Amino acid sequence: MSDLDYDVLVIGGGVTGIAAATAAARTGAKTALVEIKPFVGGNATTGLCLHNYITKDDRQVVFGLAQEIVDRLIDMGGAVGHVPFHGFVSAVTPVDGELFRILVTEMLAEAGVTVMYGVNVVGVEADGGHVKGVQCALKGGVRTIRAKTYVDSSGDADVAVFAGANYWKGEKKTGKMQPVSMLLRCYGTDNKRIAEEMAVSEPAMATRPDHPEPFPVYFNGTFSKWNDVILEQGIFPNEDHKVFFNTVWPNHINVNTSAVFGIDGTDPLSLSRAAVALTRQVANAGRFLKEYVPGFENAYFVPAAFPGVRETRHIEGLYEISDEDVNTGRKVEDTIGQVCFPVDIHDPDTGQATFYQIGGDGAFDIPYRALVPKGLENVLVAGRCISVSSYAHGATRNMAPCLVMGESAGVATALAAQQNVSMPELDVSQLQDILESSGVFLGDRGKSQNQEAMSPAARES
Repeated sequence: MSDLDYDVLVIGGGVTGIAAATAAARTGAKTALVEIKPFVGGNATTGLCLHNYITKDDRQVVFGLAQEIVDRLIDMGGAVGHVPFHGFVSAVTPVDGELFRILVTEMLAEAGVTVMYGVNVVGVEADGGHVKGVQCALKGGVRTIRAKTYVDSSGDADVAVFAGANYWKGEKKTGKMQPVSMLLRCYGTDNKRIAEEMAVSEPAMATRPDHPEPFPVYFNGTFSKWNDVILEQGIFPNEDHKVFFNTVWPNHINVNTSAVFGIDGTDPLSLSRAAVALTRQVANAGRFLKEYVPGFENAYFVPAAFPGVRETRHIEGLYEISDEDVNTGRKVEDTIGQVCFPVDIHDPDTGQATFYQIGGDGAFDIPYRALVPKGLENVLVAGRCISVSSYAHGATRNMAPCLVMGESAGVATALAAQQNVSMPELDVSQLQDILESSGVFLGDRGKSQNQEAMSPAARES
């Protein structure tokens, strides 16, 4: 092998990619991860919660690397466990973004993954459905990175599309995609006062070793009290605008409330316009919070470094996760993990969030087939670009499911590289055996073992 030849190449270093690369390397594959940004961790690094590990009836169904990250973050002071919450979910898992970034950077290094930053995928070399190399623009020019198998965790399915996979964007009939947003980090806050002023239900409360008194770590609210000011100043385009808060600190909080519509996250000009508009929007929101909302009067504000994209391409896979799968909590034979976060739809026209609960027992299976692009031999997609309806995507796009898919895809591509088999031909039962032995939940197959293995920190903060 040359210095740019690998067993597994993972494209995209968000939460999906870090799980995929770590799992592939731990399975014995020579693994590389390429990321366009100068850091890994994606939206978790901005400070968003790792939604969601626990069903509506309080059963934990997400384990494996996803749980390992939480356990290690607790030890670092960057998480407070899975905290009970009586709202649209039964528990929340907030994390500190910077400590998350530090941890996953270390986990990749521990596993022996080669990480290349500032890398933009510009094409592929393919022979029919077999990808032979990925063309990357990086420092010094365009280079081709080769691997036996590939995990496309780019979010936009860039490699799969360059290789000829079929796809659609957004909702099939309209093409509309959920809006993009930018998190606002607020420091020097009084989070108890903010929750008293804005929470529409009981906040999730937690403690930490350096702050034994319970404080709010998650709650949601609206700006209804300030509708006149909001509309007069043009802070948001609608009345009763919703807002979501999370933190693991008593005096620092993340605010998720911005939205820009009509953005195509695969178009660099469109996404750049969104970055400008969102930076301006969250800066204006910060000034409004400081002036009008108790608890923010001594705060200072830092917009996240990049927009968060909720939806772009959906790959046509061997199986498409359907609305019915979600509404019935369907279980499948080729499961590689479960999703328990409700369908979270941010309206493409207004940005308002609506949640729809998963049916059945509150969780549905992710079929391995939904990660296999139709017509491709040695590529898996993982994360928000899998084969899924736009409605079901409202659940699968969230970070806990992405960690599950990433770990499963990493193990699968490592096995395929070692056994010289295509992704459609992979022995899924062997994959499931490895995932189960690693603690990844697989429906009834893994239920007893994993519930017994759940750490005290996973049960409550």
